[in-house]
Amino acid sequence: MNIFYKIILRVVLFAVIIVIMSFLYDYFLSEKDIQTHSDIINLSRDIQYDTKVIYIGESSNITFQNTDLDKRPISSFVADFFPELKMADITLPASHAGIYKVLLNKINKESEINTVIVTLNLRSFNAQWIYSKLETSLQKSLVLLNDYPPFFNRFLLSFKAYDNKTETERKEQIDQKWKNELLKFPYNFPHRNVTEWDNWMASTQYINDQNDTTQKNIELACHYIKAYAFTIDTFTNPRIHDFDKIIELSKKRGWNLIFNLMAENTEKAQSLVGKELIYLMEHNRKILTDYFQKKGVTVVDNLNAVENIQFIDQDWTTEHYAEVGRKTIAQNVAQKLKQFYPDKYYHIDYSSSQPTYFFNDCDKQIIWGQMQTITDVNSYSGNYSSSTGKGNDFSITFEYPFNKIPDTSTNIINIGFRTFMYSNSHDAKLVIELSGSKIEYYWNGIPIADQVTTINEWKDYNYTLNIPEEVKQADLIKIYIYNPSKSVILVDDLRVEFK
Repeated sequence: MNIFYKIILRVVLFAVIIVIMSFLYDYFLSEKDIQTHSDIINLSRDIQYDTKVIYIGESSNITFQNTDLDKRPISSFVADFFPELKMADITLPASHAGIYKVLLNKINKESEINTVIVTLNLRSFNAQWIYSKLETSLQKSLVLLNDYPPFFNRFLLSFKAYDNKTETERKEQIDQKWKNELLKFPYNFPHRNVTEWDNWMASTQYINDQNDTTQKNIELACHYIKAYAFTIDTFTNPRIHDFDKIIELSKKRGWNLIFNLMAENTEKAQSLVGKELIYLMEHNRKILTDYFQKKGVTVVDNLNAVENIQFIDQDWTTEHYAEVGRKTIAQNVAQKLKQFYPDKYYHIDYSSSQPTYFFNDCDKQIIWGQMQTITDVNSYSGNYSSSTGKGNDFSITFEYPFNKIPDTSTNIINIGFRTFMYSNSHDAKLVIELSGSKIEYYWNGIPIADQVTTINEWKDYNYTLNIPEEVKQADLIKIYIYNPSKSVILVDDLRVEFK
């Protein structure tokens, strides 16, 4: 009996020690570890209490083309349609529904969120993404966010109790999936699996619709096959299970739920590979839309919504769009979101005629180049201006494809802005750049001091340029204030008008 009591005593003592250690860890060390290993939780924590709509996604939301005038994310364009609704986004590049479900679960339960828009990326269901080499770091970042006691989560992290495979192991998983999963067509097809189709494409002198077979296009065609040649099994695909968890969470929290099926470059897929790949992409689109709509989810079908020219990455398979592509996605999402907020909807026509007047008040509603120069130290209007000098040589930058300006408005540029100078010890210039393959590079720097010398006061600056005939074939125009001096100059309300 004495031995039995000793064992019980030791077990109890061990349990007490564990409880004390757990308490101490939770109180003193847990948050530090979270910030070291799982700081993605801040994406959820940063959501303000009175936010009504959340848009969650990967890099498709925030990636832009350098020549985009408005570089804002898709989520911001969606918000344009609902100016009275407070909207926010959670964006984590390379993430997927398995990450979204955790981040959404970590949003404060007391928040006023009532609608969640979730990126539904077709490629995230394929073998390359499911078994990606990035999964190890992503899964590691989730361990401390498990719904277990913090001390136990730290124990799991220490012993690498998560999906911790090497790159070699993950590549083997992908190769096995490509070899073992049969391609399913309603007619005879000469290749049984992705591996056979990929090998054939890589070795044959395949002629596509445009008869532009090159080694580069053949390699790209192989990438398309490996990215889209699969059929989603709703019973076994782990991504389906992740989205199901999001549906369960939304029902529990009382959220309206929208899945945003992102656009894929079906135009290029058709051109490079052909109708068989398009069949699989369309078939998977139908599987996803039917499956989730039956579960009561609103699905925005953007699969074919964006044309080839709007895809930024022309040598890879991504959902990265130029400005018009992002606006197209946003407009389609807004139409679905409208059903939940009909009285809050404000119509915007992004397809209207080409603009000739542009304005930026630096208040972050429109994203131009060099937005890192934005400061709240002083402003003419709103809360922000652009600070130049002391290492920030360039102000916010108007950057636009000059060939998109109507021909009737390429004779004169009127430029104006408000400026605030702390000193006259500078050589700041208003700079106009025009570049392109058909012209010689044009750079024109006009000293600001020629017009404004007053310090410690906001002053208006205006300049008119008659566009030289020899640069009217330019591809790109940039307009900005260049100030390499140590004297700070603030710029606000930059306006550009073409006539």
